[in-house]
Amino acid sequence: MSDRPAVAVTDTARWERTGRWRVWSSTPAAEWVEAVERLLASSASLHRSKHADTYRWTRSGGDVYVKVYRRYRRWTALKDWFRPSKAENVRRVSAALTAKGFLVPRVLAVGEERGRLGVRRSWCATAALGGEPIAARIAALGVPGQHTTLRAKRGVLAALGREVAQLHRTGVVAGDLVPANVWIAVAAADLRIAFLDHDRTRLTTTPVRWRWARRNLVQLNRIVLPGVSTTDRLRVYRAYAAEQAWSHSDARRRLPWIVTKTIARRRGERGHASTIPPSADFRAVMRAGGPYARASSEDRS
Repeated sequence: MSDRPAVAVTDTARWERTGRWRVWSSTPAAEWVEAVERLLASSASLHRSKHADTYRWTRSGGDVYVKVYRRYRRWTALKDWFRPSKAENVRRVSAALTAKGFLVPRVLAVGEERGRLGVRRSWCATAALGGEPIAARIAALGVPGQHTTLRAKRGVLAALGREVAQLHRTGVVAGDLVPANVWIAVAAADLRIAFLDHDRTRLTTTPVRWRWARRNLVQLNRIVLPGVSTTDRLRVYRAYAAEQAWSHSDARRRLPWIVTKTIARRRGERGHASTIPPSADFRAVMRAGGPYARASSEDRS
């Protein structure tokens, strides 16, 4: 992987205290704290989950995405004493992934607000990444009857499988490998796959064991997407297996677990437990526009 172009990460950044915040950045910490507080006070978040809100800050130098993390379970307070904040994890993991040759958004600043029980809040600011979600690219390439377009679509799917396999071979378990966190981006005039949202990504010093790697394949598969068929999903898996140098029998042996777990995750989602019968097969459960597809967007976990 050493032949891949690396994404530059600010090397003059340092930690600085301002008020109750500890900020990592190459620019004055007070400016970042002021900007984040302004976002919290006046802007509606682009996306809200149980543990974070994501905001977009439009500025002359280019858009910045700020993800603000909060503690949502009391019992996690003890863990916060012994682990980095989610924002700091993004910074550390992003630097490691860049060094390994993967494409990730550039981290501009990280802030932590610590109290007696560890990190109360934290935030991470990243530069906007040019490109589009891989789901949008695949949907655009899913034009019936266009041979060139179909070939390009298959190329994207195969590249995705290979890149995820490279993650696992280099000791990376993505924290939330849903389609919204996989982008087709431009780097050094080439189209490349980029991985986003690393607050829960973990790094190991050895290739990822199957029991941990397989959860990423379920995350990637469990979203119903327009233009993505069961054959397309199999194409990603085959590319993954080939990059892992699995035998045909090993690939076939591992596949049923992915299928079964993906259906179970779909049935466990809110509103689906009573609508997807145990007898439903994978093709029906994952078909866009099918009887079990949601009407609303599913591209975030």
